[in-house]
Amino acid sequence: MTSDSLGVAVVGAGYWGRKLVKEYLSLSRIRDDIRLKRIVDCDLDRLKSMASELTLPNDMLLTDLSRLFKDDTVQAVHIATPNDTHFPLGMAVLESRRHLLLEKPMGLTMREAVKLARRAEEQSVVFHVGHIFRFNNAIRQTRSLIGSQIIGKPLYYKLQWETSMKPPEGRDIVFDLGPHPIDVLNYLSNEWPDRVLAVGRSFVRRQLHQEDAAEAIAEFKDDIFACISMSWLYSGPRRRMVSVVGDAGCIEVDALDQQIRTWSGGHSTDHPVQANNTIEAMIAHFVDSILKGEPAQNSALVGTMTVGVLSAMRESMKVGRFVNVLGSD
Repeated sequence: MTSDSLGVAVVGAGYWGRKLVKEYLSLSRIRDDIRLKRIVDCDLDRLKSMASELTLPNDMLLTDLSRLFKDDTVQAVHIATPNDTHFPLGMAVLESRRHLLLEKPMGLTMREAVKLARRAEEQSVVFHVGHIFRFNNAIRQTRSLIGSQIIGKPLYYKLQWETSMKPPEGRDIVFDLGPHPIDVLNYLSNEWPDRVLAVGRSFVRRQLHQEDAAEAIAEFKDDIFACISMSWLYSGPRRRMVSVVGDAGCIEVDALDQQIRTWSGGHSTDHPVQANNTIEAMIAHFVDSILKGEPAQNSALVGTMTVGVLSAMRESMKVGRFVNVLGSD
């Protein structure tokens, strides 16, 4: 270990937390500037199960977050806990003056997101939000293709984020799955929607704000719009699909298999993609931002604006009409 290596703690030992722990361990084997120091979760049995599975020492495990803040070997924290805990846990980490990578959504309201962003600035720490598809090589290459005008001027987008799974307890489809397509739209267009219209239903749980399927339309400047499908009820294979239709052709992207095909004049072209490990790329970027000053690609501003769009979508479902995201110019 070098003197400038970064000690990291993962908070949350659920499904996603386990994936993150594995990635940190893997990355530390090929880089000597990062070390996983602690894993924090309120469920001791879950921690012990992870430790047994991954052959980790018990002294790495903590059930009390406050104890983490007494550990000077930890300079950065990655939070992967339920959505409603992101704000209080994120604020606690920022108050301790540690760098933070907070899984999406950044908060459940715009107010929470802004408070977190402001506190990170005051504490002069690196603050990233887990918008993982920004690190997907197929999405990155799609942005380059759009910029090359291979399909001419983009006219509209279609995004499908659908899977078959039991709706996560206490979560709704818009705030849990919606951050991904909203962030991808911003990454590809370099714009945020002016207004949104959304319809959602809670077919399984029959509870308000527990929607398990939703459709949304996002309108941008220059008459560009996007259609977004989100579902936990789709019985087919998991889909993370992006289509971009331009006035000279279209792009079809499978973000899971990282495949790209363009169409023009009735003819198609496949574009080879060097598929990558997006979790590893996101973590490496977090480390490099701390140790090397690399500018944030998934910044607090991106996270805050995403929450603003999601909040407008939820409001639209409530009032049954288009809702402005941040007002009009």
